[in-house]
Amino acid sequence: MDSKKHIFFGGLNELRAIAAFSVIMHHIELFKYRDKLASLFDSKYTAYFIEHLGKNGVHLFFVLSGFLITYLLLSEKKKNNRIDFKKFYLRRIFRIWPLYYIIFLISFILIPILVNSFTLFSNTSSYYSLVISLSDYDLKTILLYALFLPNVALHQGKVIVGASQSWSVGVEEQFYIIWPLIVSFFSRKIIAVVFGAILITFMMINFKFYNSIFSTIAAIIPFEYMAIGSLGGYFYSEYSDFITKYTKSRFIYIAALLLIGFFITVPVFKLYIQNLILGFIFLLLILISINQYNPLNFRNKYFSYLGNISYGIYMYHPFVMFLLFPIFYKILAFYNNIFAFNIGIYIGIPALTVFISYISFTYIEKRFIKIKDSKFKTL
Repeated sequence: MDSKKHIFFGGLNELRAIAAFSVIMHHIELFKYRDKLASLFDSKYTAYFIEHLGKNGVHLFFVLSGFLITYLLLSEKKKNNRIDFKKFYLRRIFRIWPLYYIIFLISFILIPILVNSFTLFSNTSSYYSLVISLSDYDLKTILLYALFLPNVALHQGKVIVGASQSWSVGVEEQFYIIWPLIVSFFSRKIIAVVFGAILITFMMINFKFYNSIFSTIAAIIPFEYMAIGSLGGYFYSEYSDFITKYTKSRFIYIAALLLIGFFITVPVFKLYIQNLILGFIFLLLILISINQYNPLNFRNKYFSYLGNISYGIYMYHPFVMFLLFPIFYKILAFYNNIFAFNIGIYIGIPALTVFISYISFTYIEKRFIKIKDSKFKTL
């Protein structure tokens, strides 16, 4: 961690990159499966892994957000004896909103125009049928997405090509609204109890101890993963020396990776319980990854950069899939070679996604990040 200028944890960008590309892989295989092409969904050996890979990537993002935001809020409160809500919310707005609304415009305007202008896009039946379904583009759906409630829209079955992945951004935004209030209101002595209570409450709701209204809310905003990360953020802020001492072990790092590999590929418990177990192991991986004294933890300048633009990678990749799949379908139809098709998909989609994300980050997002960091710095 570099504390001279601002709080920065090495190793987290690499995890962000891995999480983002996990989501891309899941969506590629899901698209192939829905369009009745050979997919990892078809094999009993890979079906569980690929079916839940995207959600696992998102849960890693959630745990990471819970850890980092909680640590930053606690550090600000400790230093200034208060949380500057205005600066906190404006920092989130300047980082999240510009790209979010670019995706909103692409999904609700550009993609429908392209589908109605070029017959090429009718080749991909699953995308095409979604875009021409006018019922999904009603005023209510537009407002839900415009008001940062895509998770509510998706829960209601409103799948918007190019934008539905933003459901997790909606969850993050709702988390950003609530968490500063919690950290500000409760003292450090009991804040860990509060995070634990949030986690237990969501677990009880998911175990059907409450009625369906609470179950619906818990499904829309799965805050239990943020709560797991927040517990880590609290304990790291209080006992960083102790945690650093025990997370520098090679054995713990290898054990964490093996456990993650096992639980993302083998169903052992009910899915919800297994996801919670993975959430805690993700937290352990985060604590290990930020430990500069662990000789094995993953540091790579290319993955670090990809993690730095991972918000764009996560948000743009469905649009790239929309653009490229019809082209590769034509190539497949011409050459009838599924191997070449898959090579093209797995090179073309990540490559173009990274390129667009780079352009977006360099020429659009950075402008807002500079404003965020210059005018609304809190630590």
